[in-house]
Amino acid sequence: MPEKTYQSDIKHSFYTPNSLRRKNIWLERLRWASTFSLTVFLILIYAFKIDIYPYASILSIILVLTVANTVFLIYLRKSPPTYLQREESIVLAQIAGDYVLLTALVHYTGGIDSPFSFFYVFHIIIASVIFEKKYPAFIIAIVSVLLYSGLTLFEYWKIVEHYGNGSRAFNIIDITFALSVFYVTIFASTYIGVTLMMRHKKVKNLIFTQKEELEKSEKEKMQFFRFVSHELKSPIIAVQSSINVVLDVMGKDLKKQAKDMLERGRKRTEQMIEILKDLVTISYDEKDEDHVPEMVVPCEHVPEVVDFYRPIAVEKNIKIVENICKQRRGFKLDKFLFEKIMTNLISNAVRYTPAGGTVTIKTDLDDDYWYLIISDTGIGIPKEEQKHIFEEFYRASNAKNFEQVGTGLGMSIIKRLVEQENGKINLESEVGKGSTFTVRFPLN
Repeated sequence: MPEKTYQSDIKHSFYTPNSLRRKNIWLERLRWASTFSLTVFLILIYAFKIDIYPYASILSIILVLTVANTVFLIYLRKSPPTYLQREESIVLAQIAGDYVLLTALVHYTGGIDSPFSFFYVFHIIIASVIFEKKYPAFIIAIVSVLLYSGLTLFEYWKIVEHYGNGSRAFNIIDITFALSVFYVTIFASTYIGVTLMMRHKKVKNLIFTQKEELEKSEKEKMQFFRFVSHELKSPIIAVQSSINVVLDVMGKDLKKQAKDMLERGRKRTEQMIEILKDLVTISYDEKDEDHVPEMVVPCEHVPEVVDFYRPIAVEKNIKIVENICKQRRGFKLDKFLFEKIMTNLISNAVRYTPAGGTVTIKTDLDDDYWYLIISDTGIGIPKEEQKHIFEEFYRASNAKNFEQVGTGLGMSIIKRLVEQENGKINLESEVGKGSTFTVRFPLN
């Protein structure tokens, strides 16, 4: 008994139980189309009183085909795909059944004179498309040749009755010529179909392999990038801590010039830490299994993030106003990403709001969405530049003048993280009056 190949065993293959099941369903749909076409054919020959064909026999073929279609339809819809050999067996069973019925149809519509004799080619093309290897198509080609040749010879030897008014069935020269053309057509079609599909599959596999290699390279690059960013962050934090200690302990005794230089150093280290945070976030892998959606109540986490930035706001003489909705509802959300979004938005609001300004954090809820609205009375964003604000490495012109150091990554990171959670983010802003960012998440 052949070893079963399950879906999990062929994760990186295009030839999977699921792909074969889709092709089985496609084949079943083609058969329904054939049933309809054959029914139309029967109606037409009956309407035009072409009585050389046995109507009852053709009708029997249509009924058998209808029953077979129904059985396959129910089976394919009710039974999930499991392993390759099973799906391949379904394909072969369909083709075998079709060939039996097709041979009967060819017999009842004139044998070697039948207009349906070249329909054998269709299943060869189908086999070339469906199967991963060459030999099934060639085996099917040989079977079609044997069936058609056997039927032709049986009619010539009068073992079975010949239907129709043609004389080719009893003329050895006509038979030889017709069978020769049939053989050439069948085997040429098989060779062309298999060759083209093999080349297509080879290119497809090559593209898939290159894609895998690129993804692996990208992942390694991001891991290295994240590692370097993390390693840079530690010594910068150490420098910042040293500066803070000097300013806290000896600040009163330092000369003004020295104190100013240390203050600038502290500010620069804070900016560098924020930049490194952005760089680490942008290297975050969306498929990282460590971060999965869970049922959370976002309103419960908003105050925690706000409290982290409150001392920074107080130091800059910026007022933070909270307006958290009382109606709290949980929904599926990646807590890690949510906190990243909150952190970046509040950080930007505080960063680009001058002293004496206000940052307002508001949440809201309706039947379909949960909203996070962060407004500030900061420098605002020029109208003509707002369409670029979510692009990577883009910074508004007035932002560069207000705050020289920045990567331009913050807003692009926010947009990516919001969309990753099926959310949307909107911006309303006016230069000199501030900005309002509205984020909404579906209540799933």
